[in-house]
Amino acid sequence: MTPEKQRAAIAEACGIVTHDQWGPLYKTPQGLVRVCPDYLNDLNAMHEAEKVFIWLTDEAMSDYDQELGMVTDSWSWNATAAQRASAFLETLGLWEEEKNEH
Repeated sequence: MTPEKQRAAIAEACGIVTHDQWGPLYKTPQGLVRVCPDYLNDLNAMHEAEKVFIWLTDEAMSDYDQELGMVTDSWSWNATAAQRASAFLETLGLWEEEKNEH
């Protein structure tokens, strides 16, 4: 899954995307912006995204913690933004493998 697709999928899952005639807009504390939050490089953005788990079951939260443990091979609190993004997408079933077109 490309970084751009990962960012877009996380934004959609968080419900922060709207559209106008020129394309997607992202709701941020500063207002609507054209640039998607950089979930793969910004821990603050991922911490905001992780709040979606508050609305999910304890099982989903546990699944997310297990995914974090697998991607970090360590304690989940050591996870980078990119590792958190990957675990987030895997937990919600949003991860898509890229198709090889040969």
